[in-house]
Amino acid sequence: MTILRTAMLTGIAPAFFTSGAFAAETYVSLGLGIAEEQVEMSLIAPGRLNCNRTPGSVSCAGQLSLEPIASEFDLANAVASSASIGLEWASWRLELEYFSRAHDGQSLPQPVNPFSNPYSSFGVGAIGGLIEIPFGFPAETPKHEIASFDSHQLFLNAIYRFQTGVSWKPYIGVGAGVAQIRYRYIAEGIEVSFSVPPLDPISMPDFVSNPDWISLRSIRAIDAESSDNVLGFQFLAGIDRALTEEVTAFATLRWSRFESSAISNFTDNRPGFIVPTIVLGASSIAPIELDGIGGASLTAGIRYTF
Repeated sequence: MTILRTAMLTGIAPAFFTSGAFAAETYVSLGLGIAEEQVEMSLIAPGRLNCNRTPGSVSCAGQLSLEPIASEFDLANAVASSASIGLEWASWRLELEYFSRAHDGQSLPQPVNPFSNPYSSFGVGAIGGLIEIPFGFPAETPKHEIASFDSHQLFLNAIYRFQTGVSWKPYIGVGAGVAQIRYRYIAEGIEVSFSVPPLDPISMPDFVSNPDWISLRSIRAIDAESSDNVLGFQFLAGIDRALTEEVTAFATLRWSRFESSAISNFTDNRPGFIVPTIVLGASSIAPIELDGIGGASLTAGIRYTF
């Protein structure tokens, strides 16, 4: 009896997992589409001193504070590609997916101009005082940008396909995995250069009347690349259309989100103040982390079942 029962089980078990509703088939798929990306960068910037101006004098009190700020970058749409391998049985699919895209960057005005805004007159903040140059010059807002953003991600997806009784079958899914991101950050500031005034009072009028003693130009204060591996998740929704017994066309809409990426290798290559050169804006902003990483994509492709 024991031998008969064992023979029955060894015969039933393989058939149970290789036939009917529990039969699993292997497939591969390739997809191509378009992706959008949105990221937020957290920064620290100096606040403004509270200064009281009266005719002929300026008095400032308090300390120059550090204020957290954020800039949100909507990056340019990018071509996205995907490749996956998985198992399919009944209404379920379990797959390992590679997904990649490369976005161009976006330039934004810096969210804080800590010294003077707009630069219709030139004021340099300093703890305990304020230096004023009593004339105006054209305003030019410092800018910063994420110049490029690349993402290569590997996700494990679980997908459920609805059985509709027709050729078109919708599906939903969820995935979790890791992404390698690489991005370039650029910050531009306003450089004000001026000559040292002469000690001779007789020469002072000629010095002040000479427009070449002060100059204003935009400079690149920060230009650095960073890369990191971050964990994330995604939600999927799409539709299948069987073309043959082995080939299926599909379209997938996905929304993904990733954890924050700490910035550790960004360096400001110019101090906040260089005498007789002063950099406004960019050199005073310190990026801390890239967060709010996520976006949506629409891809279409072919799945081949073996």
